[in-house]
Amino acid sequence: MKKLLVSLICVFLICGFVFAGGSGEQKSASAGEIKYKDSVVCADGSQITTGDPQAINNLQHNRLFKCSHNTLVSYNTAEAKYEPELATSWEWSPDLLTLTLKLRDDVTFQNGEKFTAKDVEYSYKRIMEMNSTASSKFVGVLDHVEVVDDYTVKLVLVKPNVDWLDTLALPLASIVNQKAIEADELKGPWIGTGMWIITDLEEGDFVHMVKNDNYWGEKTETRELTLRYISESSARLIALQNGEVDVCIGPASTEKSYVLEDPNLELIEIPSATCCYFAFNTSKGPGSDENLRLALAHCINYDDVILGASSGEGTRAITNWGPITYGYYDGFGDYTYDLELAKQYLAKSAYKTLTISVKDSARLRAAQIIQANAKEIGLTINIEELEAAALTAKSAFKTAEHESMIYTLGWNSYGDDASRAYGKGSNTNKATLSDDRVMELLELGRSCTDDTQRKQYYAEIQTLNHEHAWYLPLFYTELSVAINKGVSGVIWEGHQSHDYSRIEVSL
Repeated sequence: MKKLLVSLICVFLICGFVFAGGSGEQKSASAGEIKYKDSVVCADGSQITTGDPQAINNLQHNRLFKCSHNTLVSYNTAEAKYEPELATSWEWSPDLLTLTLKLRDDVTFQNGEKFTAKDVEYSYKRIMEMNSTASSKFVGVLDHVEVVDDYTVKLVLVKPNVDWLDTLALPLASIVNQKAIEADELKGPWIGTGMWIITDLEEGDFVHMVKNDNYWGEKTETRELTLRYISESSARLIALQNGEVDVCIGPASTEKSYVLEDPNLELIEIPSATCCYFAFNTSKGPGSDENLRLALAHCINYDDVILGASSGEGTRAITNWGPITYGYYDGFGDYTYDLELAKQYLAKSAYKTLTISVKDSARLRAAQIIQANAKEIGLTINIEELEAAALTAKSAFKTAEHESMIYTLGWNSYGDDASRAYGKGSNTNKATLSDDRVMELLELGRSCTDDTQRKQYYAEIQTLNHEHAWYLPLFYTELSVAINKGVSGVIWEGHQSHDYSRIEVSL
């Protein structure tokens, strides 16, 4: 089978046939009588736990919310531009403090309620009142929302934020319906304006959706869509080979040959914007000791980690920053592999043991290699394996109890995406970092319109991280997706927030 290489910028494949037929039946198009699957299943190794877009911000949930909900604007990665979604147009005030948006007047929620500017006001107020990963993107940034009329809204910022449109394009900024949530606090947030209606969500198992026939935009002819959790990569691939699923996220590197040899399957490889990194809890315990952090930084054999964790298919990361993210800088160079220097740092540390928390087999292998490396300098590493939800809870910013962890972050293209990893209060800040200078630099970066100066701010953040070793960047992953050869209509993203909303599968 020919191997399909997809560039770092996404490719949107659109299948333009018109179908007929009901749920549970195969549908055929008049043009060429091509048949399509009525029900499509996408398998992932990460669990979905909620249908509330404002409650969580990670890759697998982003894929769900791109199907079930809409944002005011979207970002077209292939063309590197913002596009209308629920908003038709927008305009900044001269001082960059007020963004005025005109809204669509032909959109209804999945419960039949009309979409208006009041829904924007309610949604964003709700985000700011929630203690969630979405909150940190709005609190301290958005001052208030002004409803001008039913289809005009003003977003007034606390300070200028040149990346604010990027925030509005994130799934966490999806618009929800007040009436639905007031009627049902659990399932009310499931109601959006998107193409897919969530009908069943078994936490940590699957999400089932049916097509919204009243969707305001371009529709797919697929009638049912299921996002399914299968923890082991080999089991996901077997399910794909058996026809149980149509998309297999992350087949094991050692099993890619099975995909390439199967005439019914296709292998998509996407240069990834995801960084695998080692994070210390800098707020307390061993991770708060800079000497220990630098000792580990200089004793890790990073090439061995890449080989063990990703079968050598990762690319060494010098900085804990996205390779396509605005402001990327690695001018300080790599940590040297120097056991004597590492021993000198460890001798100055009050700690001689450290626990690493991990959630899957690849990160476990990385932790085991680091454990062996650390032993050579007299540092004892203990490894704690946790389920994804447990690790997320244990590493939440305000209540963080982990000592260190190996994790991944799919970076977006805009500079202020760094606020997720470095911002105080962000649950994606796995280093629990609250450094005053970094917080100042983040603020300067998001409000600066001078390109050269703004890049200098972000370069300083990365340089400070290298000096203090809050995060140890390990490698950028190489993303692989195995699919049924008939799959089309998906936007494959380098940051892995793929858009399945218009997926179709020919037979």
